[in-house]
Amino acid sequence: MNAITIEVKGRKVSVPNEWEQLSPVAYEALIADLQLFATGKLSPVRVKINYVCRHLGISLKRIKDEEALANIVWLAEQVTFPFIISYPDNDAALNSLNAEDKAKFKKTPPERMQGHALARYLSKLPYTYLLDCKFCAQMLPVLVVGGNTYRGYTVDTSFGVLTCSLTALQYLEASSINKGGKEQLPLLAAMLYHPGTYNSQSAQELAAQFATLPEATLQAIAFNFTAFINWLFSCTEYDILTRGRESKSAISVGATEALYNLSADGLGNSEEIEQMNLLKYLSILRKKLIESVRSLKSADMKADKIAAETGLPIDLITQIIQ
Repeated sequence: MNAITIEVKGRKVSVPNEWEQLSPVAYEALIADLQLFATGKLSPVRVKINYVCRHLGISLKRIKDEEALANIVWLAEQVTFPFIISYPDNDAALNSLNAEDKAKFKKTPPERMQGHALARYLSKLPYTYLLDCKFCAQMLPVLVVGGNTYRGYTVDTSFGVLTCSLTALQYLEASSINKGGKEQLPLLAAMLYHPGTYNSQSAQELAAQFATLPEATLQAIAFNFTAFINWLFSCTEYDILTRGRESKSAISVGATEALYNLSADGLGNSEEIEQMNLLKYLSILRKKLIESVRSLKSADMKADKIAAETGLPIDLITQIIQ
């Protein structure tokens, strides 16, 4: 467990320092504060202080002792997981650092990195805080809506193996809805907490029930889904599927079209393809993409031409054909 520990009056106090360790209640409360941060109503420091106080069951207004307040502030300064730091020109000033130091400066304000040669320089740059929306967990596994209990999709990395219960169609439709405004949040929730076999029409019908949930809960559901998908396509073998740029090639078809093309490949009828597990679906797309690149290489096409045809970066193409 990634946690921050401090001793207060002879008692050890521990505060979780990663998304995956939060309880559903703590997660929703933090998301509510992050919404206020996004609208400029809370500073990153205040978000962290609020988080620490909630975890310790302390009211900030009631803290009168200076030492106790200093301990709260110190704990808040150690909290890193809700934000990442963005430096000008796409973090250009960090290019000379090794991976470990770069990761530290992305999480810790340069003013607190005293002793590092680059800290003083970075502290003078107009850096900003962004939400750290990338983790692998189901933070709200169960919802009670209108007296009914709904279980969300599952995500598990036990024993070093990733599993996820989302179906291909469920993922594609939820991803499409997630790009919309807050008026579509109830439908997104209905899709992600759909009971039994996923069905687009019944998800649409369920949305009216989910519309009764507080907006903070609906935002927390959307954030969780976005964070998981961000993690899935950046921290696993499936990152290859999102590394290409837009291309007019027949290889680069839309996600939904790619789903139903699997039926033409003899992998099942449309209903069976829709209910295919998300990870199996992505594994098939990954395999097909790699095979396409190798097929072009076998036709004596050079790497730059393959890049133009597929939209993939040359360094990735080189890795595939080696």
